Amino acid sequence: MSVLKKINDGLMAFIKIVLIGAGTLMTGLVIMNVILRYVFNSGLSWSEEACRFLFIWVTFLGAMLANDTALHGEHMRMDFVVEMFRGIPRKIVEVVALLLVLVMLGTLFLGGIELVQGTWPMLTSALRIPKGAVYLCAPIGFGYMFIQTLVKLVRIITMSGDELENAGKEAE
Repeated sequence: MSVLKKINDGLMAFIKIVLIGAGTLMTGLVIMNVILRYVFNSGLSWSEEACRFLFIWVTFLGAMLANDTALHGEHMRMDFVVEMFRGIPRKIVEVVALLLVLVMLGTLFLGGIELVQGTWPMLTSALRIPKGAVYLCAPIGFGYMFIQTLVKLVRIITMSGDELENAGKEAE
C-alpha cells in the first residue's frame, strides 16, 4: 500500500504543478488578448478557445486533487445525517454513501468514454485539435476519482467505529 500511496502523492504533486501552470497560462492569455484588443484593435483568435479548454481540464484536475485529501476529501459534504449516528450504524451510512458515489462516478466515467469516442473525429474551430482530446479529462477525472473513492471505502470498512468518528473530527 505504501508504493501506491507514493505513486498517488507523486501524481497529486504533479497535478498541483499542472494546475499552477494552466492557471498562469490562462491568466497570461486573457491579459495578452485584452491588451491586443483594446490597444492594437486585434486579438489572438485561438486564445479564447485555449482558455476554455484549459479551464475544463483545470476543473477536472482540481476535482481529483480535492477528492484526494483527508478521508472525505475537500469536496462539499452534508454530513449532518452521518453525525447523528455512532459506531456500526455510522459506518453503514458512510459505506452506503460511498457506494452511491461509486455508482455515480462509474456512470460518469462510462459516459465520458462515450463522449470522447463520439467527439474525437471532430476538430475544434480555432486550435484544430480533436474535441475528444479536450473531453478526455472526463473519463480520466471520473476514473481516478472512482479509484480514490474505492480506497476510501476500503479504509472506512476496515476502521473501527471510534477511528471513524475521530477521522471525521480531524477533517473539521
